[in-house]
Amino acid sequence: MEHVKGERHLYGRVLDQELFLFLLDLEVKRARRYQNFLSLMSLKIESISKEGEGGGVPTCYQTLRDLLVEEVRECDIIGSLEKDRLAVLFPYADAKAGNHVKSRVEDILKYSNLGGEGVEIIVDQISFPNNGADTMELISRVLKSNPS
Repeated sequence: MEHVKGERHLYGRVLDQELFLFLLDLEVKRARRYQNFLSLMSLKIESISKEGEGGGVPTCYQTLRDLLVEEVRECDIIGSLEKDRLAVLFPYADAKAGNHVKSRVEDILKYSNLGGEGVEIIVDQISFPNNGADTMELISRVLKSNPS
């Protein structure tokens, strides 16, 4: 595959669930050992209309994935948690930094046309160690989250 100078490629930037969870576990262990922080942002796509059930969620997922690749740093880790949920891991980011990124992503989503596809994107952010003491606790919290 040829790469054009200055062009960012999607290939390899969005990890599957298994690899994402593996890297999350490694980062949590590293953060615990060296007493660092990390933040985890979750973006859940929910269908809000009958029209959105057909192609809205998969199309929105792809668009959201592409948007995240453009908006986050290359050192941040983007992964799939479920068929309708993406997550971004921000190593060494405390809750304040995580909330700043969450706010920025929410602002970007306000001006995108993703809501016009019969879907709603729910953004949540948690941090280690504030919202969980280990990987399973963080994942459980992310999957149960449904902020209003």
